[in-house]
Amino acid sequence: MNGDVGSEPVVLLLRLDPTWVFVDDIRRFVESFCAAACPGAEREEQLALAAHELVQNAISYAATPGVSLRLAVDRDAKRISMKVSNTAAPDQVRILRERLEVLASYRDPLEAYLSAMREDPDGRGGIGLSRVRYEAALELEMTHDDGRVTVHAHGPIAPPPETFIPQRARQGKVASA
Repeated sequence: MNGDVGSEPVVLLLRLDPTWVFVDDIRRFVESFCAAACPGAEREEQLALAAHELVQNAISYAATPGVSLRLAVDRDAKRISMKVSNTAAPDQVRILRERLEVLASYRDPLEAYLSAMREDPDGRGGIGLSRVRYEAALELEMTHDDGRVTVHAHGPIAPPPETFIPQRARQGKVASA
């Protein structure tokens, strides 16, 4: 061991049999972890949202209990990597793969998000992955191996420019049309 902890990614690993009750607790925990792991990045709320949505997705589509979350903050590379894994039946894997393919077909994350909301405006669920891509500004991929599916989310530590939010709205003022 070289003793230079600063060059190693800071990693959070959770393995649990979560219930819906714990999803909000996981979000708060990830937010606190990210605030400590990448101070000044102003990214903790977005990353907590991503963890929340990915864990919810894993619970919804798990064939058996048991979800793992791995969040790595690589300060040297200025990158975030998040992985959420669960067991999944073949039909669940197919649905997830199709959703990610549709999401990836949109170059603009906002358009993908809006499309997901238009698809079933009264339905429950179905927009979590697009929220991760748009609101948390993370790219998504999926791997499937031996009955386990893993959704990978990754992106920069620094938040992307919020060009989609008018300056006046950020200051709490309503922009006139």
